[in-house]
Amino acid sequence: MLFNSLEFILFFPIVCLVYYLLPGIKGRTIFLLLASYYFYMSWNAKYALLLLFSTVLTYSCARLIEKAESAKSRKVFLILCLVLQLGILFGMKYLNFAVSLLSRFLLLLHVELTVPAFDIVLPVGISFYTFQALSYVIDVYRKEEPAEKNFLQYALYVSFFPTILSGPIERSKNLLMQIRQQKRLNPEKIVTGLLIMAFGYFQKLIIAGRASVMVDHVYQNPDSSSALQILLAVFLFSIQIYCDFGGYSMLALGAAKVLGFDLTENFRQPYLAVSIQDFWRRWHISLSTWFRD
Repeated sequence: MLFNSLEFILFFPIVCLVYYLLPGIKGRTIFLLLASYYFYMSWNAKYALLLLFSTVLTYSCARLIEKAESAKSRKVFLILCLVLQLGILFGMKYLNFAVSLLSRFLLLLHVELTVPAFDIVLPVGISFYTFQALSYVIDVYRKEEPAEKNFLQYALYVSFFPTILSGPIERSKNLLMQIRQQKRLNPEKIVTGLLIMAFGYFQKLIIAGRASVMVDHVYQNPDSSSALQILLAVFLFSIQIYCDFGGYSMLALGAAKVLGFDLTENFRQPYLAVSIQDFWRRWHISLSTWFRD
């Protein structure tokens, strides 16, 4: 399910209505967790098991890190979590590429390696929920955050449907803290959230969607395009990729705000940057700050 699908247009109002009708944090947490898994499983149900495994792994490792009596034990649990989590991410995204590189390298040494390509469908959002879960474990290891004891609240933090597909990558200090709080119906937040979503749809469907028509035509037929058309397509591609990704992030921010959650701003007018360094402070902010931290 994508934000710009008819299914989501039906899904989102129902989620908001039921969420605000439910009393108490526990009932709302369970409902949002089920809704988030349904949102994710509508793409490919079997990969929800991978999401659940990642959640159980990082939840357990964080608890073990907090209970560990020695610094060495804490580090062992952290390294175990990092290796398993990043190993899954690497295997899903780059295994075939790595095997291909290895085969080419061995050919230079006159060694032939015949390995069949692995039929792996990349799970959507795997990078985002992996980094989000790891940021929590690292915060616990650094003693900046206590390990979450409520598994359902932590599972919602990892799988929260506005963020799971394309971010922003939320830190536990922000999102997990909000999940623990009771949300009250706030008409002002709902209106603001809907306006943000409207702007996100405008960016993604109108600007990116129209730019893609020219970009796709020129990129698929470069030999029959003039130099001016190619230059225009290159310029429009930069607009398309920003409005596509930035618009999706706006939709995530707006949907979360309607539900009472404040997410991290992910784009801050990146094309107005005055340097490369300034650009990376404005583009995919949640990822660049994740690496920095």
